[in-house]
Amino acid sequence: MKKTNTIFIILSVLLCSLIFCSYSKNKISKVKGLIHVYGNEPFTYIGIETTDEKEYAISADKKIIEELWATQGQYIEISGYIVKSETIKEPGMLKDGKIEVLDWKYVK
Repeated sequence: MKKTNTIFIILSVLLCSLIFCSYSKNKISKVKGLIHVYGNEPFTYIGIETTDEKEYAISADKKIIEELWATQGQYIEISGYIVKSETIKEPGMLKDGKIEVLDWKYVK
């Protein structure tokens, strides 16, 4: 009887831990489009206008921003996490949000 209670308690704890744990998939997105410069000097920032007419500000480290700044006028593909814009606009945020860049490449 004591062994059955112990097994029951262990199984109950395991079941509860599975129920309360959160598992989510990585939501890495890929967008294709053209790089554009937004804002006024000295407060300019870059964003991407996608082929489906969405606009995302680009968030990345300084080296990647410099590389992307030089790609204006060429189609590129960016892989990263998209952060949706809320009702309150943040400075440096475009209408569809921003994308945190993980990787990028030229599209041929």
